Amino acid sequence: MDTTRCTITSDYHSLTREAVVKLLEQRDAELKQRDAELEQRDAELEQRDAELKNKDAELKNKDAELERKSRRILELERMVFGRRSEKRLPESASDWTGTLFDEQWAKEGSLAQVEALPIIKEIKQQAGQRRASRPVSRPSRKGTAYASYVPENIERQVTEIYPEGYDAERMVIIGHDRSEHLCLRPSSFYVRVEDRVICRLKEARPTDAEVDILEAPLKKQAVDCFADASLLAEIITAKFAYHQPEYRQCERWKELGVNIPTSTINSWVHDAADALYPLYKLQVRQILQSPYLQVDETSVQVADRKGKTRKGYLWGVRDAMHSQGVFFHWKDGSRSGSVADELFKGYQGAIQSDGYEVYSRFENVQGIVLLGCMAHVRRKFEHLAADDKNAAHIIETIATLYELEENLKHKKAPPEEVETERKAKAYPILKYLETYMLDVHKQYTPGEAMEKALRYAFAVWIRIGRYVQDGRFNIDNNLMEQTIRPITLGRKNYLFCGNNEGAENNAIFYTFMACCREAGIEPYKWMKEVLSKPLLDMTEEELTKMLPSNFK
Repeated sequence: MDTTRCTITSDYHSLTREAVVKLLEQRDAELKQRDAELEQRDAELEQRDAELKNKDAELKNKDAELERKSRRILELERMVFGRRSEKRLPESASDWTGTLFDEQWAKEGSLAQVEALPIIKEIKQQAGQRRASRPVSRPSRKGTAYASYVPENIERQVTEIYPEGYDAERMVIIGHDRSEHLCLRPSSFYVRVEDRVICRLKEARPTDAEVDILEAPLKKQAVDCFADASLLAEIITAKFAYHQPEYRQCERWKELGVNIPTSTINSWVHDAADALYPLYKLQVRQILQSPYLQVDETSVQVADRKGKTRKGYLWGVRDAMHSQGVFFHWKDGSRSGSVADELFKGYQGAIQSDGYEVYSRFENVQGIVLLGCMAHVRRKFEHLAADDKNAAHIIETIATLYELEENLKHKKAPPEEVETERKAKAYPILKYLETYMLDVHKQYTPGEAMEKALRYAFAVWIRIGRYVQDGRFNIDNNLMEQTIRPITLGRKNYLFCGNNEGAENNAIFYTFMACCREAGIEPYKWMKEVLSKPLLDMTEEELTKMLPSNFK
């Protein structure tokens, strides 16, 4: 018998009708509340179920993406580290053919496969002998020690100082005790006044008016402004050769009593760039005729947007064969492949660069040979060498290649001998390095610093190996990087260019500063001479003679 039911029934009998109704209503409300709570829980469960389904779908998509990326990584690893012949150096330098300077690069015959380690030992021994034979300079304590950096033809002001009590009648000079001190005259301003005298014939002839009045023609310079060519040259070389912004020059001139607004100087500099532009185009054309170019890019900030700057790039191109100079190119600050296409359209020859992917577009262009930069590869391993023995060994082996270059330079070896030595010694070392890197890369997981360094090396290794094919090629792109260094120093001082036009002007001025240095000419002397000429009235032949490489 159900005792609970009997108890409840008995409880009902003990209650009044109103109490029973109230109790039932209360329980009914509780049941409805529970139903509502259950419905809410059901809704929450359905929502969570939907969220779980969405997360399951996301996980499946991510798994698929990871699978796709894993396949891509494996594919890239096969491309970079695989045994494809186009990614590996040929077994022999003589097996490498090309069409740059000769119809056939490789000479007849084959290069015997020599073990790299004995070659490395031989190169190091030669380098040690070279260092040991280097003369040790011991500067004298006397004034003649300064002759190394003071030219013999420098002006000397000699003041004879006689001892107190000197009497020429009673004394005879038996010698001189001379001391020298290098002096400097501070810069000063002056105004050059050209007073062209106007003459008239005493006996005027109205029928021949052209002869009645005589006046010397106005002497023209490149820029028609108040500033003389000497001042323009000083402003330009101070900024682009010695990194002094225009406003700092203005502050220095105030101390000399001349207060020129920066805006005025800026307009003079802009006009000078316009005047030099025809000469700049000739310089560009001359350099692009070289069969061997080195290229690089460097960043420049441009403040052509309200309240902020943007990063743009100057392209640098150097004649690495005939040392005709360098030019810098600005195309709206772009570093894209379209700029490279425009720069090297129709070019035939060798292009040496770092591993920037844009240059890969020329890998299969007929008549163009891409060269790599060993210095960039070396830098990838340098910061790892202290903690990684493989990186240290790679650095040490690369150093041997540079030792070979220094040995050949010390001997003043001609290009033919350099080529022969590189094929006999550098090429086996390159093959050894390639094999070594292939073996050790398996020790590292993708994303590790060492793995990235190895990946970079293999991406450019085929280009790097090509320097052995011609004794005129360089092992790296360092000479181009050294040419760019003044731009890096300059932007730390003037910070940014005001607009695209200002960046184009900078490209022109940096071009001629670099060309003067390449030609061993003082930039100020060249700039002053050129800006004193009416450049816009000169013929192309006359302008060509004004290029730094032709300047006398």
